[in-house]
Amino acid sequence: MTALPRPEPATWPAPAGGRSAPRVVGAFAVATAVLLVVAAVHLTQGTSSVGALDLLRLLVGADDEAARVLVASRVPRLLAGLAIGVALGFAGAALQSIARNPLASPDTLAVNAGAHLAIVAAAAFGVTLPVLPAGGLALCGGLAAAGLVMALSAGGQSGTTRLILAGSATALALNSLTTLLLLLFEQATIGLFAWGNGSLVQSDLRALTQLAPVICLAVAALLALGHRLDILALGDDTATVLGLDVRRTRLLVTVLAVLLSAAAVTLTGPVGFVGLCAPVIVRLLAPVVPGVHRHRVLLPLSGIAGVIIVLGSDVLLRAVLGGQAGVDIPTGVVTTLFGAAILIWLARRHRDAGPTRRPPGGHAVVRSAAFHRVVVACCVAVGVAAVVVGMLAGDTWVLVGDIANWIQGRTGPAYTFVLDQRWPRVAAAVLAGAALAVAGTTVQAVCRNPLAEPGILGITAGAGLGAVALLTFVPLAGVWAVSGVAG
Repeated sequence: MTALPRPEPATWPAPAGGRSAPRVVGAFAVATAVLLVVAAVHLTQGTSSVGALDLLRLLVGADDEAARVLVASRVPRLLAGLAIGVALGFAGAALQSIARNPLASPDTLAVNAGAHLAIVAAAAFGVTLPVLPAGGLALCGGLAAAGLVMALSAGGQSGTTRLILAGSATALALNSLTTLLLLLFEQATIGLFAWGNGSLVQSDLRALTQLAPVICLAVAALLALGHRLDILALGDDTATVLGLDVRRTRLLVTVLAVLLSAAAVTLTGPVGFVGLCAPVIVRLLAPVVPGVHRHRVLLPLSGIAGVIIVLGSDVLLRAVLGGQAGVDIPTGVVTTLFGAAILIWLARRHRDAGPTRRPPGGHAVVRSAAFHRVVVACCVAVGVAAVVVGMLAGDTWVLVGDIANWIQGRTGPAYTFVLDQRWPRVAAAVLAGAALAVAGTTVQAVCRNPLAEPGILGITAGAGLGAVALLTFVPLAGVWAVSGVAG
């Protein structure tokens, strides 16, 4: 995996005297204007017949139908997008600053995944919580996930690349647990599927009015810490010499960022990659706006950029697929696609040194042929045991003798039916596992990277997309056709 270089403050352009303040003001003015335009377009979209002209009539006279549509549906959705855009933009900028890595965000550091898992776990076990207690639970989940990431990466002291790797691995594990709970407790979590992908649908303003003070306080606290973040950007040693308590500052900023992420997850579910994209886009203005690296400029601009990303994605979704799509399809799907494009751009921007051309130094351990045979024998034994347990376990447990009788065709109808249904599943698992193992070994050998595997490189997701697309448009496609398109 490419190790991203740490941004050095010395490379930031210095404020150019009197030109810095006007350009910063201009950047805020342009961003605010874009935000107002996107918000205005957002208000004109929806499932009802109320359009832009009907909304304009509200400015000159009463229109009860348009007013009801605005209050009941469109304004809550707009304000929800505004709130989570600000929260995730501030949280992403803060996390990227303390990690000194443009890939750091509530998504890649598993904060959103931890908050999401906490709320889904409560719902799965039948616990119904009001908005603020649910936000507190999400905060606990996000803090636990962030603490686990810090522990795995030695508190971030071992390098930012290891921090991102630990966060990504933790996010994958937590998302898998969340999916497991959604599948096992389908009835209890039936309303959480769309919410779990980041949905802006709001029935009223109650949740927003309860979470808005939390978001405002956290935003104000981060702005108050802006000067400390500027000093921290100079490096830990320099910041310590200047009298800054680096550990306490990092802890406080992390807690505030997690609080903002938890509030966003509580309100709309995890909206993907807004916290990653917004600060990256704002930092691209550095050559044009010299003062954008100062955190009291970077943080609010990232908040505005976050709102534009969220509302713009929602506008794009409903403009392309229609107003009903805004209800059926979570906005987080579009923001995740946008985040993927940003990640691809970052990967192309930061170049690697290339594959390793010689093995790393160290003391190589030479194993004997006998040791190799023992390892192979143990692997075969474990594999055979897994196959046997796979045949025995299930809704109906069978005995080894039943399997022997089944092989000989001497079992009764009940056990014959059970084992006839079970063996294709076990055989598919064995073949799929072997195929993925061979593919992973081959990819790692070619890339010379132990982190390379079909899932990381997008091969598995691409194959799945091809197969699903074929079955969607050609429902009667055969196995070989599906395999060919997937390949």
